[in-house]
Amino acid sequence: MSKKSILVVSSVYVVCFVAGFLASLLCESSKCRIYDDSVLGWILLNFIFLIPVFLFSLITYKMRDEVFQAWWKFARWFVPVIMLVTLLINSQSRGGGMGISGAISSSFNLFIIGIFYAIFVITSLVKITLAYRRVK
Repeated sequence: MSKKSILVVSSVYVVCFVAGFLASLLCESSKCRIYDDSVLGWILLNFIFLIPVFLFSLITYKMRDEVFQAWWKFARWFVPVIMLVTLLINSQSRGGGMGISGAISSSFNLFIIGIFYAIFVITSLVKITLAYRRVK
């Protein structure tokens, strides 16, 4: 995938996420709120990994293509891992059969997801910095 297509796809999600979040906050009625058990809420929560993808594709957009490719080689296999972990944890909280054990508390689930996002952010920054220094 090219820099432009990744930036466009992730920016569309970010715009939808921000618009949905603001609409849910500003709405007085419960009819227009977005809940995590609705389809729109499920989509917004399970694809939240596109926010850091947007930020890193924005960072690498004006850089040389080698820097973007170095980051993208890592991101294209780690993003599905984050997505799978998020889906498994969210299916567990809804009583699905595929989720991680129900004995795990929701705060621990957030901790696990937070660790995966921290690994993604830190590794992305390291990859981008090393590739930028190499092509300079």
